[in-house]
Amino acid sequence: MHLAEGALPLGQALAWCALAAPALVWSVAGERAARRDAPYAATLSAGATSLLFAATLLPLPVPVIGATSHICLTPVLALVLGVRRVVWPTFFVLLLQALFFAHGGITTLGVNTLTLGLIGPLVTLVLRPTLRQFGAGGLGVACALGGLAVYVADALVLAVALAEAAAPQATFVSVVLGFAPVQVPLAVLEGVVSAALLRLLLRRRTDLLPGHLRDLAPALPITRPNTLLALLVLLGLTGCNYSGIDGTVFGATAEAAGRPAQDSLIDLSQGELGLAMTIVVLFSLGFVAGRTWERLNAGRHTPAR
Repeated sequence: MHLAEGALPLGQALAWCALAAPALVWSVAGERAARRDAPYAATLSAGATSLLFAATLLPLPVPVIGATSHICLTPVLALVLGVRRVVWPTFFVLLLQALFFAHGGITTLGVNTLTLGLIGPLVTLVLRPTLRQFGAGGLGVACALGGLAVYVADALVLAVALAEAAAPQATFVSVVLGFAPVQVPLAVLEGVVSAALLRLLLRRRTDLLPGHLRDLAPALPITRPNTLLALLVLLGLTGCNYSGIDGTVFGATAEAAGRPAQDSLIDLSQGELGLAMTIVVLFSLGFVAGRTWERLNAGRHTPAR
């Protein structure tokens, strides 16, 4: 979901940023209202931001294909927090990744925020009424499809951006066929992770869920969170030598059409200062995630069933 700097004509990139601006203002206002009304709102937002940062930065490999991509996580976060409260953490995470990790770009920040923070979650919410009858597993499927929708939306954006160089239909089909072998298996993983997160909350902290999720059946036993986290980190380390589809599919398609990726307008990832800042960012978000887990466990109770 990281369209790189230069992939879009400047006019289109600015237009997407203009569309993202009111969504960001709407999201920030919703977060402020939630923090006034709910005791755990700030804690949940902090934890969600840390999880989102890790999920969208961790390269998960598909060994048969020899490439990596990311799960999105915004669909399940939208189920728990609401779409409105997911947009601003998405913007913040993508901004950090553009500045300190050279993922995405400043001019593409608007479109990346919309596809990851709004379109994917909205697709999941549209599918929710149909699939919630199957419990947490059904909503996991909705999250998987929402994650796929993020990449389909990126393909549409890129097809429009490269319309002068190639037919939009051909570009769209080429990009979709390019990412499908990697992203479809990872969508399955996204569904599993999302269902596990929902089951965890259903069993341990139902009070953190919105009303429309509290009567879900957990269904299958959950994997222990520590085990699932260790598996994802192991997969991420395994994929460090693979190429990511952000570059090999989206970037290569743009380059073939005469729009090669450019260095970010502001790149703080270089040199010793960049390394130091990167460590500070990672340490800070890790600390926030740890404190969130501690605070939520401190108020944990097991609901009667």
